[in-house]
Amino acid sequence: MAKVKTFSISCSPVQAEAIAKALLTYAHAAYPVGGTECSQVAHETLLESARTLMQISETNKQVELRKRQRSIFSAAVDWYFSEEGPGDSQLHSELRPLFNRG
Repeated sequence: MAKVKTFSISCSPVQAEAIAKALLTYAHAAYPVGGTECSQVAHETLLESARTLMQISETNKQVELRKRQRSIFSAAVDWYFSEEGPGDSQLHSELRPLFNRG
């Protein structure tokens, strides 16, 4: 049996847009253009995932994301929605559980 390489999150359009902004900002902050090859892969993956989330921000449905990127998504949400991050820290407790292993 093949191992599942994605995971799903169910989120509202508002949540999807907030997470997309977090991923975009984190991609540029943690993996700036011109870094190592590995960091550029992480950068592009975050941008791709942010685009996917923005596409569903007009609807209310599940989105499939790459499982191996879950820890990076969690780090992005943790940082962006922290007291030190640029996002609304009150959203952290709402959005962080979407990336818990299940």
